[in-house]
Amino acid sequence: MKTKNMTMKKIAAIAALALALALVPVALAGLAGYSFTPIAFLDNPAPGGGNFTFDFEPSAINNRGEVGFTADVTTGGEGVFVGLRGELAQIMRSGQPAPGGGVFGPTELGRLGVNEGGDIAIPFSLEPFTGPVFNSGLFRFSHSTQTLSAVARPGTPVPGGGHLAGVFPNTAINNRADIVFSGIIATEAGPPDSMGFGVGLFLADKHGTISSVVRPGDPSPGGGTFDAAFNGSINNGGDIAFGGHVAGEECINIGSPLVCAESVYLKDAATGIIQSIAHQGDPAPGGVVFRLAFGAVVNSRGDIVFIGDLTPAPDIGDALGVFLFSRGTTIAVARPGDAMPGGGTFVRAGFSDATYDLNQSGDVSFAATLSTDDNTDGIADNGLYVFSKGSVRLVARTGTVIPGLGTIAYLGLAPFAPSPLGTGGIINERGQVLFFATLSDGRGVLLVATP
Repeated sequence: MKTKNMTMKKIAAIAALALALALVPVALAGLAGYSFTPIAFLDNPAPGGGNFTFDFEPSAINNRGEVGFTADVTTGGEGVFVGLRGELAQIMRSGQPAPGGGVFGPTELGRLGVNEGGDIAIPFSLEPFTGPVFNSGLFRFSHSTQTLSAVARPGTPVPGGGHLAGVFPNTAINNRADIVFSGIIATEAGPPDSMGFGVGLFLADKHGTISSVVRPGDPSPGGGTFDAAFNGSINNGGDIAFGGHVAGEECINIGSPLVCAESVYLKDAATGIIQSIAHQGDPAPGGVVFRLAFGAVVNSRGDIVFIGDLTPAPDIGDALGVFLFSRGTTIAVARPGDAMPGGGTFVRAGFSDATYDLNQSGDVSFAATLSTDDNTDGIADNGLYVFSKGSVRLVARTGTVIPGLGTIAYLGLAPFAPSPLGTGGIINERGQVLFFATLSDGRGVLLVATP
């Protein structure tokens, strides 16, 4: 659901943060059994020129500890960067020539994909970048060749007929280098008021061959047809979890006329069968019903983590919980009102992607807004947690002291959003968690927590 939060952001200019420390490529001991390694600081030099500014947008951490993230830069726009063993490298940034022609636009579009081999899938804007049909493309960085190539751009032909008008936010890549992405196409099967366009889900293999996963007009489980499919996640077997909306059902506005708020589905790679996992109006574990469900992440066991909105109609986004589908059953990982380790109760999860994650073992990481304001700064405390083997443990929260670094004031963009935004909370098989925090002295830092 990054479409309404991160992609069209620049919330406003933020007050200049205090000068950041130099990058410290050593782990710093902390509470809750985690050590913390700084990856990058705001106001410090960025590879390729200028300084990091405003925020970090964490997207991925693989089992080597390699992280992928987006950051604003003082030269203008955004850049995509990777960090490994204390070294940072730039992949691309606004204003550079784009593979296939033209130049990159002002913003990266949502969640990146990074696999175990270090290949990266990146949706990025192109100039001129205008909405509501994003002038944008999907790009692949090859770790083995250290090159960036275009996978899909406006004008790329797609299966089922027609050509891409652009790509929609968020992408994912598996260890076979298959990329699942959302493409904007001309169609009369899109949502109401979509101006003759719609969003479908497509798959690009390692050779760049594109196949269709779900397009507007394709049949949905239980009858009816999809008018949108987007926000995909792919596991190493090729199963794809995604967000979809069925034509004729309530179209909840999430900030773009091209899509309605989603429900969660899973497409089996072997059979091609699409299964409904969590649907608007379905009963939710623990009571009430899902107003909507979004942001599915699938692992190779077929487990799926997603965010479920429990807010009573007609509102949205107030009561957001974290849910896990596993072995045919959906459970609540954390719901509003749950007591949280470290203090406070759970108020809501994030209303954007990349504020939660799932590893291959079924561990769930997530950020949460809490009921407390322990540092009395007028901003609700927030925290980062891991659910594993039936219990939740604290990774970091407002007030966590990291010796040698400082005290966490808040995670992500807490002063600007009532729910976690830009926090990160991305987990790998080692249980390491990537996140963005602001310290009590004003410094913004991208961190890896290691258990």
